[in-house]
Amino acid sequence: MSIRYRMYQEKREGNKNYGKWYGRAVHLNNVSTKELAEEIAHATTATYADTLAVLNELSVALRRHLLNSDRVEIEGLGAFKVGIRTVAAATSADFGAQNVKGYKVLYQPFKRFVGNGQVTDKNRRAGSYVMYLLEGVTAKEAPKNVVVDSKDVSDPKV
Repeated sequence: MSIRYRMYQEKREGNKNYGKWYGRAVHLNNVSTKELAEEIAHATTATYADTLAVLNELSVALRRHLLNSDRVEIEGLGAFKVGIRTVAAATSADFGAQNVKGYKVLYQPFKRFVGNGQVTDKNRRAGSYVMYLLEGVTAKEAPKNVVVDSKDVSDPKV
């Protein structure tokens, strides 16, 4: 499987990369909870209804734990926790809940170390960490969105 991308050119004048090309990931489809439940039900002995109920309850339980300031680890998927955006206070005594200006969910995918069979100069294993969900991924350019206008502009009815 490949992650699809499209090429874009930096067009903001004054940017150090002005005129250069780079890629952005393209998402071809959205997959719903119901579609996931159907896939999982076909791959396991669980029924569609049971799978859908578990997936729905997962989001409820995840929310409950995040709101309780817990870090939630889902084996093979990753860890979720809440992050906050704050504004500074002059002293620690001045800082409080009023300084919290926003919340976000932080996701940290599970990684595993893949050694390359070598040892570093500090006598440590050499290699890299690979995210489980992206192990073996490749990149492929997304199909062009070619639009052919079949209307004849000389036709007065257009």
